[in-house]
Amino acid sequence: MWLYLGRYPMDGNAIAHEILNAIGGSKNLTHNEVCMTRLRLSINDMTLIDHEQLATATGVLGIVGKGANGLEVVFGPNLVSQVNNSLDQVLGEPEKTFCSLDEKRADLPTQHNEEVDELISLLAQKNTLDQDEEDFDSLASDLDADDFEDNYEDDLDAPRLLIINGPNINMLGIREPEVYGKADYRTLIETCKEEALSQGFSDCVCYQSNHEGDLVDAIQDALGSYDGIIINPAAYTHTSVALLDAALAVQIPMIEVHLTDISTREDFRHISYIKDACFATVAGKGIDSYREAIQLMATHLKDEA
Repeated sequence: MWLYLGRYPMDGNAIAHEILNAIGGSKNLTHNEVCMTRLRLSINDMTLIDHEQLATATGVLGIVGKGANGLEVVFGPNLVSQVNNSLDQVLGEPEKTFCSLDEKRADLPTQHNEEVDELISLLAQKNTLDQDEEDFDSLASDLDADDFEDNYEDDLDAPRLLIINGPNINMLGIREPEVYGKADYRTLIETCKEEALSQGFSDCVCYQSNHEGDLVDAIQDALGSYDGIIINPAAYTHTSVALLDAALAVQIPMIEVHLTDISTREDFRHISYIKDACFATVAGKGIDSYREAIQLMATHLKDEA
């Protein structure tokens, strides 16, 4: 099954496999359907998604969150149905079964795998050996099971962060490097994820679009899914009432960020509509503006908890 978008042939089956690889495999997908040019995916565990891999998959034009466990992957109109059909063929009709222990373990944070293995080993000993209850309790206490449960609950309660970038941010390193710096967009993403992890966020998703409506959708779809938003609307900072209205509607804590100090640039850049929906603005520090914004967001969410 070959399709053509511009000069480049695309195989719907191959793209379907790219999508599955990026979202953490077929077991992490519970449902897929088409809505206009968007492939809607219902996901078991959002933390397994490689957003950069998904965003750069063949034919993908953009990604938008959809609720707490959903994604919409934007394709061209002729391609989206083919990819959806290919997913149906790859997945087939899923059999309704209970989760196995191994599948359940896949949902646990990686750092707890050792503790889980040891607990499983102890359970196996209890079932297969004729040892008294006192000996088993002594072995189990060494693992500090209460601490394990507390840590796991802490991971589930950790806040999620969404970073939204507007038009031309994807051209970092190419676009006027003397103004915006030489670091590229991938470096920006890596910096944000690294800082978010160090500040205690469980997840940091970076979204970029050159289209105003997509940015509005991203803000709306963050409701119920993210605890904080850091936004650089770029040129839409100075023109978009729609972004302001979306931000005021969802009432998610938000910080405005800019690579340059917009107050010292051209007069038209002094206007910021999104500012009225943000509790802070960080500007003029290049990529470090994002670092500082993430730190401020982490502090704000802790203070509000």
